[in-house]
Amino acid sequence: MELKSYALAAARRMLRPILRILLKHGVMHSEVIELTKELYVDIARNDYGLRGRPTNMSRVALLTGLGRREATRVKNSLDQRTPPVPLANKQDRIARVLAAWYQDPEYLDADGKPRVLPLEGPAPSYQALIQRYGGDVPAITLDREMRRVKAVRPLEVDRIQVLRRNYRVATVEPEALTRASSVMADLGRTVHHNLYHAPAEDSRFEARASNINVPTTALPAYREFIYTQSQEFLEKVDAWLTRHESDAGATEVLRLGIGMYWIQDDQRKVAKP
Repeated sequence: MELKSYALAAARRMLRPILRILLKHGVMHSEVIELTKELYVDIARNDYGLRGRPTNMSRVALLTGLGRREATRVKNSLDQRTPPVPLANKQDRIARVLAAWYQDPEYLDADGKPRVLPLEGPAPSYQALIQRYGGDVPAITLDREMRRVKAVRPLEVDRIQVLRRNYRVATVEPEALTRASSVMADLGRTVHHNLYHAPAEDSRFEARASNINVPTTALPAYREFIYTQSQEFLEKVDAWLTRHESDAGATEVLRLGIGMYWIQDDQRKVAKP
């Protein structure tokens, strides 16, 4: 079987969870077709140019299989749009603020636990914490979102308490879809890099641990094990990233981190005697 056939077979598996999400939200086949046209044209223009220039429309049409007129229509539609804000930006900043509340010694009490903070004033205060770790996202935006998802709790006398170190949203909310897209995009970029990186480049860590013969009765113990061990590991990663965070004078920075995900097949089978 040629590589193109393998790529199409892989796409069937990769697209299935995405299409399940789209169907849940009433996205029609015609809308997906238009979306794929936009992505094909955008990627062909930006990833397949010569000498750092965008690909010309004749080559875009050749690469994508779209007619030149249709490819130009899609390209013009993309050019007229306002560039989107990176989806992960706000959520990453919230996660960063919450992690700092658990890690920055200035915001910990004598027992190493997160302090209850005054809302305003010099550090250590809630205002100073958000200003230090919130980056370019407006402080009022971060505050509203952390209150909305109940990551923090206002107390009497203008004080506030952190309730958890992780940013989580309910699955029925728009923010949950934003987070899901960020997670899948992160994983997809790593898989793409590992498939096609140049020989001189390092691969990026991506690995799995699974077993096809685990009794269903082990699920509760597995859940406890995974949530406990994964949280401890992610806290170590948070601490490492915080220690190595760039100061304001750095000329180049990048988003860096690691993600973890649960593996479980939907279908169950009867164990062999």
